[in-house]
Amino acid sequence: MMQLHKIIIFTSIFFILASTITSCSNEKRIAGGKPLKSMDPVSILKKVDNASLDWNWLGMKIDTDIRVSDESKSFTLSVRMKKDSAIWISVSPALGVEIARVMLLRDSVKVISKVPLNKFVFEGDYLQLENLLGIPFDFNSFQDLFSGTSLELNPFNDKYVSMVDGVNYELVEKIPRRVKKLIEGVSDRKAERLINKTEISELIVKSYWFDGIGFTPVKDVFRHIEIGLYVTVKRFGNEGHKQGYMPSKTKITATGNGVDLKCTLNVKRSRVNKKYDMLFDPPANYERRQSL
Repeated sequence: MMQLHKIIIFTSIFFILASTITSCSNEKRIAGGKPLKSMDPVSILKKVDNASLDWNWLGMKIDTDIRVSDESKSFTLSVRMKKDSAIWISVSPALGVEIARVMLLRDSVKVISKVPLNKFVFEGDYLQLENLLGIPFDFNSFQDLFSGTSLELNPFNDKYVSMVDGVNYELVEKIPRRVKKLIEGVSDRKAERLINKTEISELIVKSYWFDGIGFTPVKDVFRHIEIGLYVTVKRFGNEGHKQGYMPSKTKITATGNGVDLKCTLNVKRSRVNKKYDMLFDPPANYERRQSL
């Protein structure tokens, strides 16, 4: 038993040292104008996981600019999250009073609109929200977005290909052969047959970029082969929490399939692991709606 204990301690020290050596080595290589050292996907994912924010509660104030087609709006979001449970959002115009409150649960979306002459309460599913935004975001997508985690990245999935892209590492999820054929181009009839044989999730090509030194997420790109939707998420800065990485700014763009969306999230302040109340009490006299 004592021997096993020593082995575990030695192994832990080895991984810590190896991680430090890799980071220092990459810093020297970048400073010297050399490319990053090649790394396998599993090693990259382990380092990404170690750098990610360790949280159970998260709160933040976010200045938000969003443009949908030719219409632009700016407002402030107050966000409170309990991990894997609930996301509470208060929406206010700049220096104004609250105009809406949103509660995102794992399987439902709830909204209270307090806009004068348009006061209502909505409760539905994420399909309604997808139809409104034009992009397929669910609970996990919003949780990853606000916490600075790469969207839909599975750290236990070994189906990635890794490569060096400048000062970043890129991971591309492996795609089935029939999807590769769709990308390369086939006749309409053959494309229809291939799409019918393919799961919807497999039609989305996912690519991720991570900083070559800190292994923090830099960019996510999603391309839906069937409908032509293209979504990009870019992250900038660092809130500097001791619990791990959280970006200060996030930019989301979505184009194609009738969607033209740009959104910038600027974090004004953030707190990690402070418990919050998530009050959500719809007024009884508000209209109840089944669609947004």
